[in-house]
Amino acid sequence: MPRFAGCSHDYHTCSFRHETGHGGARRGSLPLMSTTDRNNILFETVAIVGVGLIGGSLGMAVKTRSMAGRVIGIGRTEQKLMRAKILGAIDEYSLDFENGAAEADLVVICTPVRLIVPALEKMARSLKAGCIVTDVGSTKQEVVSGASRFVRDEISFVGGHPMAGSEQAGVDAAYPDLFLGATYVLTPGDNTDLEALGKMAALVEGLGANVEIMTPEEHDRSAAVISHLPHAMASALLQLAEDSHRANGKTFRLAAGSFRDLTRVSESDPALWRDICLTNAGALSSAIGDFADILRGFQQALGAGDEEAIERFFEKACSIRNAYLRITK
Repeated sequence: MPRFAGCSHDYHTCSFRHETGHGGARRGSLPLMSTTDRNNILFETVAIVGVGLIGGSLGMAVKTRSMAGRVIGIGRTEQKLMRAKILGAIDEYSLDFENGAAEADLVVICTPVRLIVPALEKMARSLKAGCIVTDVGSTKQEVVSGASRFVRDEISFVGGHPMAGSEQAGVDAAYPDLFLGATYVLTPGDNTDLEALGKMAALVEGLGANVEIMTPEEHDRSAAVISHLPHAMASALLQLAEDSHRANGKTFRLAAGSFRDLTRVSESDPALWRDICLTNAGALSSAIGDFADILRGFQQALGAGDEEAIERFFEKACSIRNAYLRITK
C-alpha cells in the first residue's frame, strides 16, 4: 500500500477513479477548502477508531461541516475501511492501532464499550502532546476511570455519549445528520482539562447536537433508566409474548403498533447490549428493582379492584409524558 506523502505511518488513501470523476486525481489528495471552510476547522486531524454507524456518521459530519482538515479511520478490517472511504466517512485509513493516530489532534474511540479502554491503552504512548481523546460509549464510569490510567499529563480525555443511533449497524447506515438535534453527553473526569472540554463542546455544537455535561455517575444512573432498562423490558416482553403464543397459538396475531413500538429496540446487536448492561450492572439492577416496585403497586391495585388507584396510575404517566414532550420541544 502507498505511504501518505511526507508521513511515517501507513495511511491507505485508496483513491478511486469513480470518486474523482476523472483519472488524474493525485493519490492521497484531500478536497480543497475555501478560506471560510478553513476557519471552521476545530481539529486539523481527527482519528476515528471503529468506523461503523456512529464513527462513520461522525466522520461524515465533521467533513461535511469542514470541522476537520482530514479524517483518519482506524480499524481491523481493510475492506470495511475502504468502504468507509468510498462513502466519504474518512479520507484515509490505517490498520495500525498503536501508531495510526500519532498525528491526530482528536481521537474518537467508537468501538464496543468494553474495547474502549484497551484501544486507548494500545495507542496512548504514540499520541502527541495536546491530543484530546474521547469516546462514544453508552456507559461512562468504567470508561472514564479506565482511561485515567493511560492518558499522560499532556493528553486530555473527555468521556462522551451521543444519544443517537439506530437498530442498523455498520458504516453503510451512517449519515452526517445523525446527531442533529440529539443530546450529546460529555462526562469529564476529575482531571479533565477545561480547555479540552470546551473544544469538545464546540465540536458537539458544530454537529448540531445539544451539549449536556454530567458526571460519569449521573450519566450511568440516567442512562440505565432512559435507555438500558427499555432494552431489557423489550426483551422480557418478547419472551413473555412468545410463551403466551406457544400456549395458545394466537398471541402474536393480535400484535399491532404499540407492541411493535415497545419492542423495536430488541433488533439491536445482542453482544453490544450484553456489554452495555455488564458495564452498568449496578445502576441497571437498581432501575429494574425500582421498576418492579412500581409494577407491584399496580398489581396490588388490580388485585384490590381499586379503580381510583388504577386510573391515577395511567393519569400520572400521561401527565409525565406531556411534561416531557414540552421540555424536549
